[in-house]
Amino acid sequence: MKLLQPWMLPVLLTAGMLLNSGCVLVRKGAARMISPVATQLSDGFMRENDVDLVRDGAPAFLLMLDALAEAHPDNPAVLLAAAEAQLAYAVGFVGQEQKERAKTMLLKSKTFGLRALSKKNKHFAAAVDGSYDDFRQALTRFKQPDAEALLSTATAWVMWIIANSDSPAALGDMPKVMELMQRVHVLDPDIRQGGVDQFYGIYYTVLPLGAGRDLDKAREHFEHSIQVAGPDYLLNQVTFAEFYARYALDQELFERTLRNVLAAEPGVPEFTLMNAVAKMRAQTLLSQMDDLF
Repeated sequence: MKLLQPWMLPVLLTAGMLLNSGCVLVRKGAARMISPVATQLSDGFMRENDVDLVRDGAPAFLLMLDALAEAHPDNPAVLLAAAEAQLAYAVGFVGQEQKERAKTMLLKSKTFGLRALSKKNKHFAAAVDGSYDDFRQALTRFKQPDAEALLSTATAWVMWIIANSDSPAALGDMPKVMELMQRVHVLDPDIRQGGVDQFYGIYYTVLPLGAGRDLDKAREHFEHSIQVAGPDYLLNQVTFAEFYARYALDQELFERTLRNVLAAEPGVPEFTLMNAVAKMRAQTLLSQMDDLF
């Protein structure tokens, strides 16, 4: 799957700025700058419409964030930034022919995310490798400001599980991932342009037949995510076509949704980059339609 979410992208540009500052800045506390700089840059960065520029420049940003995470292993903001950057690049730009590379990056993203949550919450740190009941109980300690970190970690974790769907051990982690996302739903149900509903939409779509797949529930979640995001945010519509319409074998819905995305001319500057990504993905999916149905 090639999903690229908007909250992941600002950290890439942030790391690029830090890279230009040199190693001395890193040693003197560049880690403390990541969150505020990312916030300040977010608006301008999301107006970028050159997807190739983001893709080509991202590897240097990833290296810098990895270095910061290793240099500041107790800083949850740094760990989370590294987790989100790895996730963004893995699901946004690593092709299906590079499965092992994607698995490696998703594992790193999941690991950074869990470490970030563990630094925020000592009870979670003690329970992360423990029983399901202890894990679930520890999650109640997280509050609304933690919703962003919980969502990022849950997304990385479930993407890693999907990439390793042939592994019983990986699939065995799914109950804990669902508890993470349930906590996000309690704390901030409409976070990140309907990100929680997108998660559940994908979840109920990709489960095996007879083992939880529920396309009616999936459609309900996807449609709510589109409603929350609004008509000027196109990526949720592409995800709806890529997952629900394809798994429901509804080729007419698949094609109509993606052509509507390509024809759309949204006027919200802060979604410029994400909409460019959505249109690129829509065009790719349409070119693969004969193979998908």
